[in-house]
This record gives sequence, structure tokens and C-alpha cells, in this order.
Amino acid sequence: MILNITAETMLPAEKEALQSQKLQKLLQRIYEKTQFHQESMDALGLTPTAIQSIHDIAALPFMTPNDVSNQYPFGLLTMPFSGISRFERSPNSHITVGLTTQDIIYQQELIARSLVACSITSTSSLLHLPESTPSISARSLQQSAELLGVTVIAEQAGDPKSQLNTILDFGVTTLFATPAKLLAIALLVQQQGMTARDLPLMNLLCETRHTSMILQKQLMEQFQLPIYTVYGHPDIMSLGIAGECYQQQGLHIHDDHFYPEIINPHTGAIQGDEQLGELVITTLSREAAPLVRYRTGEMAMITHQHCSCGRTSPRITFGL
Repeated sequence: MILNITAETMLPAEKEALQSQKLQKLLQRIYEKTQFHQESMDALGLTPTAIQSIHDIAALPFMTPNDVSNQYPFGLLTMPFSGISRFERSPNSHITVGLTTQDIIYQQELIARSLVACSITSTSSLLHLPESTPSISARSLQQSAELLGVTVIAEQAGDPKSQLNTILDFGVTTLFATPAKLLAIALLVQQQGMTARDLPLMNLLCETRHTSMILQKQLMEQFQLPIYTVYGHPDIMSLGIAGECYQQQGLHIHDDHFYPEIINPHTGAIQGDEQLGELVITTLSREAAPLVRYRTGEMAMITHQHCSCGRTSPRITFGL
């Protein structure tokens, strides 16, 4: 099942045209509206009109966390403060993500795409197992799930026993949690003399940044269920950049909104498909504070081979 067939199954020529158009508009806006981007491009002798295609993106300078931190809090905004609907602070840093109402609407759809890709639909029920501190990504996921028609059970922080009772009482089909929280539930199930088959669960969701391949495999063995990962970056967007489909052959990046590159972290050279390197992301659709060629610091590989699920977006794999 695919939520947005037009966007998620776009032909390569159509996608290239869309990405090129968005990039040109993005560069024109940030060059006119922000001193940082104007100075960065001027230093290389570039003007927005010099970039005619998405394939010209390599001519643009990279952005780093230091660049963004140095512009804290409003240096990268392309509009007045009053036009921002939400600011999201990155943990322990002077990096702030500004979002307009339209940016938030885009995010809600992108998260919903990833939910549908891993078979979470209006017939599903979802429970988030909260951490001790509030989670921006959990709030975003719950809002998207509600808009999709998923039944969300909103529960305050509790111990594994009360959470297990909620799973059983409400027939919860999907849990969104850290691996540690999920393993605590799995241990309690064993202590209660139950098995995973006694639970109504059909799938589990984790954030990529919390989950290694080893942990993912361990959880699958414990629950005998697929464990899907969803990707966000605290400096870019809490969730909604990419997510796994039911084939689980990498995370589909929503490349009508985010343009991914894999580079050699030492030279900056662009790597080919299935070559390990640093993930770089450009926010093609961001209104409030766009990022161009932002170095995430995360190692990944990318493939542009079409997935058998029908989506034509490239897929990224982390932690190799």
C-alpha cells in the first residue's frame, strides 16, 4: 500500500525535473533572504542562476553543524519570526529547527507515508512507550498517525506492567519505543508466562538513531514481529525524512522533499551507489530555515534501485 502514489512512484525524469525546480527556487530565496547563504555562494563566485539542475548541486558549499550553530537563533530564517509556527531545539546545542505551518503539514504527510509503508493504516492502533523526557519525534509521529486514521492510545509514562496491560486491554497493534523499552516489555511477557503470540501486536517502530542492526535482530527474535525503523535528524526534522517499507531493504528517503548525497567524509567527493560515506541532505521544500548540503555526520550507503514495494525513491542504510 502506498499513501501518495504520484510522489512515491515518480519516474526518474519527472523526479529530476521536480527536484531541479525546487532547488532553483530554494537557492533564489535563501540568497535573497539570508546573509549566510549569500556570503557562502559569493565566496565561490556562484549565483542562484548558476545552478540549473539538481545535478549541479555539487558546486554548492556544504553546511555543517557549526555553521548552523553560529547562526543561532534566527540567522537562517527566510521570513519574519511571526511566520514561524514552531521552533525545535536540538539537544545540547545551539541548533534550532524553525518550521512554518506548511513545513509541519509536509512533515505530517511524510511520516504518514512511512507508516503506510510498514503496513500501519486506519485499522491499526498505536501506543508510544514514553521516555522520562518528552519526545518531539513521538509527538510528531502520533499527530501523523491520528491524521491517517490510526487509533492512538495516549498514555503517560508508566512501568512495563501497566504498559503491558494497556497493550492487552486496547488491542494495541503497533508500539513506538526505544529498543530498551521494547526489551523491557519482552522480559515482562516472559515473566508472566506468556509469549509474543499472546499479544495483539503486529509490528514495532523504532527510530533509526536508537537502533542498530544487532538490536533490531534481537527484538525480532523476542517478539517474532517485524521491527521497522523511521529516520529523522535533530538538526533537520525530528522525523519524516525516511522510513522502511515492509520489504525492509533500506529506508526510503522522501526525495521529493529531501535530496540525499553520500560523500567521502575526508574529501567531500560524492560516492556512488552502495558505497559507504557521510549522509548529506538538502531540504528542498523547507520554508522557514532551509539547509543546503547539510553534513549530518552519519555514515550510510544509498541505492537508487527500485524497491519491489513499488516506490521509486532511493533507499539509505545506516550503521554499516
